[in-house]
Amino acid sequence: MYGYIRPLKAELKVREFEAYHAMYCGLCRTLGKRYGLAARFLVSYDLTYLCCLLDGSAETWQQERCFCPANPFCKKDCTGRSNALDYAADLTVLLGWQKFRDAAEDERGVQKLAAKLGMWLFHRAYRKAARRQPALADAIEAALQRLSALEVAQSDSLDETADAFAKILAACAQLLPEGLERRAGEQLLYHTGRFIYLTDALEDAPTDQKAGRYNPALRRYDAEERGLTPEDKLSLMQTIDASISMAAAAMELLPLRMGRGIIHNIVYLGMPGVLRAVAEGKFRNLKRADRSHL
Repeated sequence: MYGYIRPLKAELKVREFEAYHAMYCGLCRTLGKRYGLAARFLVSYDLTYLCCLLDGSAETWQQERCFCPANPFCKKDCTGRSNALDYAADLTVLLGWQKFRDAAEDERGVQKLAAKLGMWLFHRAYRKAARRQPALADAIEAALQRLSALEVAQSDSLDETADAFAKILAACAQLLPEGLERRAGEQLLYHTGRFIYLTDALEDAPTDQKAGRYNPALRRYDAEERGLTPEDKLSLMQTIDASISMAAAAMELLPLRMGRGIIHNIVYLGMPGVLRAVAEGKFRNLKRADRSHL
């Protein structure tokens, strides 16, 4: 997936780090159980965040020791099975396959072949996930068709394009209790989705500009020929930062218990840190250059 939603490790308490890591491993194991070993390669920080949010009001997260195929000689702590993990695993497969399809349409050469291979490899898993979550699969398909139409029309609206993707994550709040908690969860996930989409547009702008591909940020600032200027980047970062602020305001309304420290860290520290790294062109080397991030 995108990998933009991650905590700032240095500011997590030890128990929070262990709980987050166990949730990540739990999602990986759930993917393997529901969709096979290959699906484990789709595990992401973004959907781990969703699990922490959906199970965030619990007093504790049950953990158990589980086998890790990446390190077969050492068992790891994994969060026990839950509706949130099952749901996040289904969403991981649905979004993962759609990302392969998008790449197969946009990329060229070896990357195009790799994307087509990914589509073929995960096609059965995608169909299974769509049967398990038909409403979610339809919502994702509708949102991507809307994005495709905006791309064909060469839309210069950041709000319209980001809104289509953001609504996919907002729909995931259906697992939260009705009322204020669900409404706050929808807002938190909506602005998280908006953050992901616009941050991805910011990171992809240089390569999209060189390849002549559509990018909403390039269209918004009329920068297809020259690329984004420092002033353009600053303006876009302010727009993205506004979504971080809205996500933070929504988070404060949620009755989080076990997940509060993790979600608080991600929203207030992780997302701004990732945004700065993307703007500086350092994000993809973040784990190697800055060990304070997971």
